[in-house]
Amino acid sequence: MQRLRRRISCALVGVAVLAVGCNRESNAPPPAMPAAAEIQQLAPAEEQPAPAVESGEAEFSGASELPANLAQDVPLYAQARPISSMMSAGHGTIVNLRSDDAAALISAWYATELPARGWELEKQNGAAGSHLVIARKGGRKATVLITGGPQGSQILLTVLEER
Repeated sequence: MQRLRRRISCALVGVAVLAVGCNRESNAPPPAMPAAAEIQQLAPAEEQPAPAVESGEAEFSGASELPANLAQDVPLYAQARPISSMMSAGHGTIVNLRSDDAAALISAWYATELPARGWELEKQNGAAGSHLVIARKGGRKATVLITGGPQGSQILLTVLEER
């Protein structure tokens, strides 16, 4: 069941990354992400997090874990809990977080914290509970997609080394 939950979570992350990429040329807000509670319903609460596993070129961390090699200059919202993460040479680092705070508050924090760590803001927008912050530093691009709902917010953070 843990594997199924991890695969579904990773698939949802992949869909969100593709949606953000496809939405790059448009000013339309990104699509809403499913709530973390929906993902959590797939496995019994008593299951223990799975250890990090490697799958081909991607390394998936267990539930509630951050990637081992996450760069120090990548800010993580302190009031958020990790749900899942993945590192891949082709897709970069993907971290899925959950917070009880409002999406607008989290978006404003990232818009301040990224530049404080040397990132240059490229885009920031938000509407109807979904917020997007894009920043660049050197050859890296960080995309933060925050979707809010009645039970808090989900944060999808991706960092990609551009070639």
